[in-house]
Amino acid sequence: MTALATYRPRLDGLLAELADAHGVPGAACGVLVGDETEIATCGITNTATGVPVTPATLFQIGSISKLYTASLVMQAVSAGLISLDEPVRAQLQEFMVADPAATIEITPRHLLTHTSGIEGDHLVDTGWNADALARYVATLAGLGQIHPTDDTYSFCNTGYGVAGRLLEVATGEHFDRVLRRRLARPLGCRATLTLPQHALLHNVAVGHAHEPGGEAVRQSRWVLTRSNGPMGGIMAPPGELLAFARMHLDGGRGPDGVDRLAPAAVDAMQRPHVDSPMPGEAQALGWTIRSWGDLTCLGQDADTFGQRALLRVVPEKRFAVCVMTNCQTGAALGQQLLGRLASDLLDVPADADDVVAQVARGGTVGPVPPPDAIAALAGTYERLHQRVTVSVSGGRLRLVTETSGVLQALGLSECALDVEAVATDRDGRVVAVGTDPVSGDRQIVVFTPPSPDQPSALHLAGRLHRRTG
Repeated sequence: MTALATYRPRLDGLLAELADAHGVPGAACGVLVGDETEIATCGITNTATGVPVTPATLFQIGSISKLYTASLVMQAVSAGLISLDEPVRAQLQEFMVADPAATIEITPRHLLTHTSGIEGDHLVDTGWNADALARYVATLAGLGQIHPTDDTYSFCNTGYGVAGRLLEVATGEHFDRVLRRRLARPLGCRATLTLPQHALLHNVAVGHAHEPGGEAVRQSRWVLTRSNGPMGGIMAPPGELLAFARMHLDGGRGPDGVDRLAPAAVDAMQRPHVDSPMPGEAQALGWTIRSWGDLTCLGQDADTFGQRALLRVVPEKRFAVCVMTNCQTGAALGQQLLGRLASDLLDVPADADDVVAQVARGGTVGPVPPPDAIAALAGTYERLHQRVTVSVSGGRLRLVTETSGVLQALGLSECALDVEAVATDRDGRVVAVGTDPVSGDRQIVVFTPPSPDQPSALHLAGRLHRRTG
């Protein structure tokens, strides 16, 4: 592998080049190879202030927060405070969802692997007091299931909110303090935070929107709430995110040589637990597992309102990389940068992390389905607060996504996705790929045929949508 210090000028150049190409105001990239670490930055944290991004800048790490929550849960499992396979209800008596069977079936393992079936984007604001997560869990009693427990995978923010509350009850401390005392500070990460009032003492990147053909515009408000903490509310600078990754590369050992996560827990978190609907992926406890050539790669992508981040870890090579940006077009920046870094530093194909590219060229799936099979996909598919209308014209698929409720209130607007390529996988599902016209992010859509007891469905952004029309 290339010596990291000599690679630094290329890293700086790549980050600046891609940020400019995608109109991203500010970005940071941290790379860890063996015992070497390098952090590159470019641009500004806020278009209204012009403050530069530095290695100390805090970015929202979105769903990468779930890896911290999963690690904390596994700490508690090792300490005998939480049982991974006992019902959540037995350990958190306040837990209840609308389906009585699901209420007594869901376990912490289901929460960490996105297989609980709870409607996943229940993003209600329950205030800024220390009881925010307790109040959040109290709102779940009327919340339905998108699928039966353990039946399939559907990306679930809600489940990680429950996991955060379970940690509070098990430890006797609120989640923000659990994170600081039991994980962040022992790793030397004093700027890994969840609360805006703590972030005020730091250089913080704010989110931006970027309309096609326009310039990035700063968001008018801080969208994250306290109940988002366990599912996506953590902020951190790139070096501290790499310190977290290093713990997972070092078998759970912290910088002081003390095991902050039991080696058996680290191993459990890095093994596949359920199949993912995404071609070439599997779901572990927190981590998503994919292949980079002949290497196993652990990862998580992050999507908050106005910021994007990515984390990849390759244990075999003691390699980790994080990309953090303050604009939604940062998703495209991150995907391209990951490919170049993987090629340069690990000698794997430049699109090794890009499932979409592999599908587009037929690399991971089978032949193009016949026209009648494509036409049969047209219809309406729904989940909580979101409807996807699929139409077919000239043999080409188009998906229009409409939001309602809390997602609409948070500013998610209608979005159209024109499919660029389709194929079938080994299970007979149709896999489609396209590019989001706003973010430039390449999307993968998986259509699942009906079963005897369930209608057909599609997965978009990892979330299950059931066919309703």
